[in-house]
Amino acid sequence: MHVSRWAQAPSILPALIVAAGLLPARALAAHAEPRTIDLRWEAPEGCPPVDEVRSEIARLLGTSEQRQPIEVEIAIARERDERLRLDLRIRAPAPGERVIHGDDCASMSRAAALIVAMSIDPDAVARSAAAQPAPPQAIAAPAASAPRPPSPAPRRPPPAAARPSAANERDVEGALWVSAQLEQALVPTIGVGLAAGGGIRSGWFRADGAAGVVPSSSSHIAGQAAGAEFRLWFLEVDACALPLEGPVRVYVCALGRQHWLRSRGRDVDEPFTLTTPIFAAGLGALLEWRIAAPVSVEGALHAVVPLRRPRFVVENLDGIVYRPPAAGLSARLGLALAF
Repeated sequence: MHVSRWAQAPSILPALIVAAGLLPARALAAHAEPRTIDLRWEAPEGCPPVDEVRSEIARLLGTSEQRQPIEVEIAIARERDERLRLDLRIRAPAPGERVIHGDDCASMSRAAALIVAMSIDPDAVARSAAAQPAPPQAIAAPAASAPRPPSPAPRRPPPAAARPSAANERDVEGALWVSAQLEQALVPTIGVGLAAGGGIRSGWFRADGAAGVVPSSSSHIAGQAAGAEFRLWFLEVDACALPLEGPVRVYVCALGRQHWLRSRGRDVDEPFTLTTPIFAAGLGALLEWRIAAPVSVEGALHAVVPLRRPRFVVENLDGIVYRPPAAGLSARLGLALAF
């Protein structure tokens, strides 16, 4: 049987109507195209993939029109106690860093997605959360005898599973470190020793306590063989502020240091040993470069000023064996372990 072109029109017409209806939806989708998110994701086996994290960020943002690019690095690693540690760093447009500890990788990933979404458009996240339907148990059935109009649903915060709990997120971080010590301030010649310490970091603030020793340095009376061998011990407290943050953190630090300088006679008629306490204050800079969580390389350089400058002399001999300078330098370089 011959079918004319017009006889086919009824089957083509619905398709045209559907296609026409899709045009506004596609235009709306293009208008609400997601903003540029440069997300670098590292996580152990068993954690959600990066596509799932991106989908959670997009879900939280909903129809947000914020298009400012954001650059984010998220790394999840297992610590020695088998707990998980999540390091989130926002590189651009506004640098920031968060650390989350926990046992559930999926919950920590959702918390990280929430932090990223809030950094892009907090209002959109709040609208998306408010638009979610209330759970069935939250809707009470009206009494048959006294019907009442339903009250408006309250504005709900983001789901509890997506919020980082106080137990999993800590703003205070501890650290232990060990380093080589280079000392010029309180010994006659530049001495090399060892220092170790630890402290806390919280936001822009850092505080450390340390102990160290410079085992050997020597000096003698000018023009004579007689002199002394010196050994230096010290206890130190540092307080630092973070004015510059990036791949390398730069701290400005003030320190107080209690020294014990021990001298032992050399090439003298009557051997002697003397230990003298010397307190000093200092100011300088500390650089921290995190090479791989939780390990960092740290280096510090301080100008140190002793508050007293005792003279070391040998009895019955003219001349001074050693007297600390009015100011000197102290430096260290080593490794730190955060926890």
